[in-house]
Amino acid sequence: MCHYFSQVIHRSIPHYDCASGACAPGRTFLFMKGMINFPIKLPLTACLISIFLLALHVKTGYAQQMIVDDAAITTHRSIQVETWYGTQESWFQPAIGATSWLEIGPGIIFNSSDGFVASNWLVEFKAVWGDHEVNGLSWGVVAAPVYDFDGILEEFYSYLPVTAEFGDGFSVLHLNLGVEGVRPDESADMEYAFTTGIRGDFVLTNRVALLSELFTSDFETPSFQAGLRFTLIPDRLEMDITYGEGIRQGMDYPGFNVGIAITPDRLW
Repeated sequence: MCHYFSQVIHRSIPHYDCASGACAPGRTFLFMKGMINFPIKLPLTACLISIFLLALHVKTGYAQQMIVDDAAITTHRSIQVETWYGTQESWFQPAIGATSWLEIGPGIIFNSSDGFVASNWLVEFKAVWGDHEVNGLSWGVVAAPVYDFDGILEEFYSYLPVTAEFGDGFSVLHLNLGVEGVRPDESADMEYAFTTGIRGDFVLTNRVALLSELFTSDFETPSFQAGLRFTLIPDRLEMDITYGEGIRQGMDYPGFNVGIAITPDRLW
């Protein structure tokens, strides 16, 4: 449930020109929240190959810290809990299966790079139709306002997720198209950007899957993230370990992340 759309914040910093290989989009104040340098590097080639190699069977899991979301929701009348710690941001976000097609996910965002301070809260609404595990395709719509703890609307994101399976249960592909709005400061108007992302999930063993994704804002900030998903308790508990950064030099977001998802069956 973590999304690129809610990971940016406007800060009063000098403008960076992406064409020259710098680290920010082509707007004056759009910048990644809490950027720090981190020494781990994952080969970009492996990330790209894994997205397009649709050859391994996998059952789609939960998004956790992945930026590109899947078109799936938690079980009706159940509560799923996702939480992850990252070098840039950390999240705690339960999700309530309100109906067979609607999920409501309140959450808290922490700034991990500056003392692990709670910085924002949000409520995400996610509606999904279809079941890609049954008929190979599902789609939906997601929207969420993001507030600071003074009740000021700082960000808003909305996107359309699509999930498709290929070859009777082979690899799963996720696509996101959306828009994000970020307020530079309390008195400013929202500034908007077009967001896109693609993600692939691929099984390695019965309990280990490879995750990889590419995502961008206004096609000016291409970034990747990749890692492994471990099924600790089938259909109940999963753990993701991932790393991501910008393709252009200087963009360290989303950094290194470790997350878990508790996914109980129907509770009431």
